Amino acid sequence: MSVEEGLPTYKDIPENSGAPPPNYPSDLAAEEAQPVMSGAEPPPSYDSLFGKIKEARTEHGNSLGFFKALAAILGAAIGGIVCVACVCALMAFPIAQLVIGLQNQDDCTINKNIPLFLIVSGACGCAAAILQVLDQMCCSDSSGSDGERKSKCPLLRLILHLLNLFCFVWFICGNVWVYKVHKTVNFDDADSEEYCGKLVYLFSFWSITAVYILMGATCVIGCGCVCLMACLG
Repeated sequence: MSVEEGLPTYKDIPENSGAPPPNYPSDLAAEEAQPVMSGAEPPPSYDSLFGKIKEARTEHGNSLGFFKALAAILGAAIGGIVCVACVCALMAFPIAQLVIGLQNQDDCTINKNIPLFLIVSGACGCAAAILQVLDQMCCSDSSGSDGERKSKCPLLRLILHLLNLFCFVWFICGNVWVYKVHKTVNFDDADSEEYCGKLVYLFSFWSITAVYILMGATCVIGCGCVCLMACLG
């Protein structure tokens, strides 16, 4: 193996001279050392669910604060899944109302407003969902003095509020039409004046009743969450 010109070899160095061996050029010596993270730099951010749990445990240890943070993290993760499922269900529900109402609009002799209730409720539900998405897309990132996001389309928001008001009034009308004939409706004799198709009537009935069930469940869950937060401090 040859050495570069001008560099002494080990044979040229006298024994016991005390001189250090010569430095030979090397590719490794030319490479720059990788920077080492100092202790003063902040730790990397944790975006995953496991990373957030690990970060919470590092911060709180095994104390009660860790379990509070863990509950908040898992609640946010599960809440996102539940929110997506609810949005899908809420979009499917007005579509089902619209389809069933249109298919059975002449199948309720006792009160022809019952199929009409499904048709209008389904159409308004779909329109409200679309307008809500458009309203969120039109919202600007800047906030007002009260902390609410400003809308670039105030007319769209006004239409949405008016539509929601109409849906509420229409819902009350549906309560009157459906519950009024609950004890007298006939599902078997199509020639009877009290006849109404079983599908259209029961779907209308449970569409209204489900709203009250959800309202009650929301109140119970909300009160339970408030009590739990109060107990945990």
